[in-house]
Amino acid sequence: MMHRMDSPHGFTLRAALDRGYSDAELRSMAFTTPARGARITAAIGDEAEALFEAVRVLAKGDQFFSHATAARIHGMPLPLRLEREGRVHLASPSGRARMRRPGVVGHRIRATVVVVEGMRVESRADTFVHLAAILTLEELVGVGDWLVSPARAEALTVEELTDAVRRFGKARGLNRARRALMLIRVGAESPRETLVRLLVIRVLPEPVLQHKVFDASGTFIARLDLSWPLLKLGVEYDGEHHAEPEQHARDQARLERLRALGWHIITVTKHDLEDGGQRILAEIAAAHRRYSSWTAA
Repeated sequence: MMHRMDSPHGFTLRAALDRGYSDAELRSMAFTTPARGARITAAIGDEAEALFEAVRVLAKGDQFFSHATAARIHGMPLPLRLEREGRVHLASPSGRARMRRPGVVGHRIRATVVVVEGMRVESRADTFVHLAAILTLEELVGVGDWLVSPARAEALTVEELTDAVRRFGKARGLNRARRALMLIRVGAESPRETLVRLLVIRVLPEPVLQHKVFDASGTFIARLDLSWPLLKLGVEYDGEHHAEPEQHARDQARLERLRALGWHIITVTKHDLEDGGQRILAEIAAAHRRYSSWTAA
């Protein structure tokens, strides 16, 4: 038998009364009512989070979080517009059980359901399929790269994502999901790295991901985001999060060691992507042509 999802931040009105709270207490400023029938601790502050907690306690036994809400629970990388989205996606295999409340998007789907921190959520593979309806191709590939990354404690495989796509024969966005499957690669460590890779393969042969560089003595020097090892050409995405002088100095020393070994490294920042990456792509393509001609000669 399926039970409601508990929340550490609130409860249904009936559960609150059963616990001995008085009407006056439940009407006090200690609680909010983001959805009828729920009482959520006012200390939570954020309206979107309060609505999520309300839906969590009001959800019926066969309901589960899906789409962007499931992605956030699983920790998947989402574009800012969805990270800030106040809506909650709640699904059920039965249309009669679909929740109809302001701020809640109800879905009728049959999915593999897992439990995450006491919450019923569609599986990561099924979430990938349903995100295809609301993400761009590049964003969806970024999610796919994240799911298959060895950095994940329980990484999925492209085959598992492919099986999920096959199971949903009529889901919205399936064509986009199928295109994404062909572009997912093991090795990208951030959505921005994925974006740079997708930009590069528009005009150049596919680069190697996370190539390890060693010096003549076998000492490890660096692991490159994207590279063409035969050309000794590498592309690194700089997330600009290394503000510490010590880290900056280490990064510069690393680049110097790579240059000493004959490597040419092009660094890409978020500002290089503001024009769609056209200028930096031209620079990378020019370097690739130059080093290709030198290698051929």
